[in-house]
Amino acid sequence: MTPNDDGFESRGALGTFAVLTAMVSAGQTLLGRFLLLEEIGRGGMSTVFKARDLQEGDLCAVKVALPQFSSGVGSWSMSQREAEIGLGLRHPTLLRFRPLPAGRARNVIVTEYVSGPTLASRIGGRPLGETEAIRIARILCEAVEYLHSQRIVHYDVKPNNIILCDDGSLRLIDFGVAHGLEESRLGLAGQAPPVATADYAAPEQIRRRRGQRSVDIYAIGAVLYEMLTGHPPFEGDDPFAVASAREIGDPKAPRALNPQISAEVEEIVLKTLRRRPEDRYPTVTDLRADLEHPAQVRVSGLAAHLIVPTGWRKAVRWARYITLVGIVPVVSLVALFLVLWWRMSRAR
Repeated sequence: MTPNDDGFESRGALGTFAVLTAMVSAGQTLLGRFLLLEEIGRGGMSTVFKARDLQEGDLCAVKVALPQFSSGVGSWSMSQREAEIGLGLRHPTLLRFRPLPAGRARNVIVTEYVSGPTLASRIGGRPLGETEAIRIARILCEAVEYLHSQRIVHYDVKPNNIILCDDGSLRLIDFGVAHGLEESRLGLAGQAPPVATADYAAPEQIRRRRGQRSVDIYAIGAVLYEMLTGHPPFEGDDPFAVASAREIGDPKAPRALNPQISAEVEEIVLKTLRRRPEDRYPTVTDLRADLEHPAQVRVSGLAAHLIVPTGWRKAVRWARYITLVGIVPVVSLVALFLVLWWRMSRAR
């Protein structure tokens, strides 16, 4: 290994790559090319900087994995997959990825820089007007429709991954958990794929199933629900409980939270949020068609037949209690067996 300014360089089966081994911050220059100007976003596994490309002379965004995730094989797999997917996409609603030379840092991704707030900050707990919400949802459908045409499922469509650009356009970002439809349900080393944000994940996604476009359709519906009501379909402090709620019941009717929503738009939202994938829109194209002409949607009365999981919090608590009650005796018996075995071994 040959040390460099950013960490170390290695040559192996995957080619030559650099690994950033220390926390980076604004003011540093990465790979001798990208001057980090300011931090503009931070997630559980990475930090995003606004930067200047000293080679091209323009602004860009640089996503750097946090040090604790930089050298792991799983992190490398996710970063490589995100870069490969992003570089192969060409659509005005998707963030454009910038190719790097062969010796790039394996935990660095560079994209175009776009200025504007996330949809999450635009909502801020308050509903948007129906016209604006429908407009944003239509553009989001265009982005996902293109992804599906390329046989890619995003798996993490949510307000924090949608940028409302200052010029009025939209960008869907973050392909960290995106997968191709041909990819196996099990990921690297036999590990099940990661579940996206619980507030927007479909029931089948919670059950760790891969390869279905239906999860993106559900997520678009969850985003639209939040735009119209100011709240996600299911919410709470416990992600496990939130995930469980959508498997045993339906969200509250949107018009119960915001009476200004039309019955036709409520019908669209509830159809995208059906628990069974086969009960939702079959494709994003079908969903977009209804969003373009909501007044022509037939109201079937979905809102009158919702099963709101009012007792799900208690059910989750009881499930945990029963699990704990079942595990403690087993652990106790194993411990007792080990103690007896140890004593008998010493007595011999």
